[in-house]
Amino acid sequence: MKPWYKSKTVWANVLALLISLGVDLQEQDVVTILAVINLVLRVMTKEKLAL
Repeated sequence: MKPWYKSKTVWANVLALLISLGVDLQEQDVVTILAVINLVLRVMTKEKLAL
């Protein structure tokens, strides 16, 4: 298992949060973009996370 800070999914979500605070997007657009990013990252993930 890898540490949480090496997770691409965690960092993608942190980045999405920071972007959503500074960019004027519709709520549905943010959810859609984040869902697509998470699905792509989930397909790429091979290891479990250690919390």
